[in-house]
Amino acid sequence: MKYFKLFLLVAAIAFFGSCSDDKETQNTNSDVVVEMESPTFSAKEKAGSLKVPIKVIGKTNGKIYVTMGVKECGKNPAKEDVHYLVADTTITISDEIGYVEYRAIDNKEINEDRTFQFIIKEARGAKIGENNVTTVTIVDDDDAPYDRLQGDWMFTAKDANGANVSYKVKITEPQKKLDDGTDNPSYDYELGYYLYMDGIKGLSGPGFNKVKLDFSYNEKTKQGYLAFNCQADYIWFTNSFGEDIGECDVRVRNADGSVSPLFGNWDEDFTTVTFTPGGGLLFTIHPKKTDVGGPYLFDKLTDIVLTQIK
Repeated sequence: MKYFKLFLLVAAIAFFGSCSDDKETQNTNSDVVVEMESPTFSAKEKAGSLKVPIKVIGKTNGKIYVTMGVKECGKNPAKEDVHYLVADTTITISDEIGYVEYRAIDNKEINEDRTFQFIIKEARGAKIGENNVTTVTIVDDDDAPYDRLQGDWMFTAKDANGANVSYKVKITEPQKKLDDGTDNPSYDYELGYYLYMDGIKGLSGPGFNKVKLDFSYNEKTKQGYLAFNCQADYIWFTNSFGEDIGECDVRVRNADGSVSPLFGNWDEDFTTVTFTPGGGLLFTIHPKKTDVGGPYLFDKLTDIVLTQIK
C-alpha cells in the first residue's frame, strides 16, 4: 500500500508543479457546469482500480479543475485508506468527461456491502451542478464461489520429467466491457460461467492466451467444480521454435491426449483447489510447416494443486 501512496504523492507534486501553466488554459466560458454523471456507482471488492465519471455540460474553451471530497455514508460506511484508496482528488477535465479513480481494498472477509460518497467540493472553470454527489457501493464478493476463486494462486505440479514445479498464476473473469465502455462481444458465457488462468509455466502477457476454466456451482446443494477446458485444438500461443521447424502453435489438452475437462475441487475455505490426482495438462508443439514432423512435446503437468495467495 505504501508504494501506491508514494505514487499518488509523486502525481500530486507533478500536478501542482504544472498549475502555473494550466491556469493559462482554464475555461472562461460562463455557462459551463460540472457534475457527477450518475448518482450511484457500484463494483465488486476485487475489481481493482475503477473510474467514476464526472461530466461537463456546455461548451468549453479550456480546462476545468475539479476538487473532489469523500464522505462515509450508509449503514455500513466505507472508510478511506481502510476500505478503499483514492488516486487523486484534483481532477483535470479537458473534454466532456473526466474521472475520479479509486481502488477497493480486498480484505478477504465476508461482510455487508460498504458505501461512501464522492462529492464535488470545488470547480475552477465551471459552476457546480445540482448532481454533485455519487454514492459508491463496494460490493462484497468474498462469499460467492465464482468471485472467491478469482485472484492470485500458486500453481504446483509435476512436469514431464517428474520434477516439482510451481508458478504464480492469476484467475480472472471474462472482460464484460471494452475500454471504451461498450459491451465486449466475446464475453463468452451462455450455459454457465467461465474463468481464465494466466501465468502457467511463468508465461503471460501479450502473445499468450489465458487458459480457459469451466465453473459450475449449485446453490441448493452447495457443490461445484472448477475445470480446465481442454478444447479441441485450443491454441495457447504461437511462436517461432528455431530455424529448423519455424513458427508453431502450442496447444493445450488433457494429459491423456483427449479434450476432456480436467476437474478440480475447492476446499471449504477456498484456499486450495485440487485437480484429479494423476491427471493433468498436455502442452504440444504443432509446426505450421508441413515437412518438419510433429507434434512435439512442450511439457506435461500433472497432479495440479492451486493454493491461494493472500
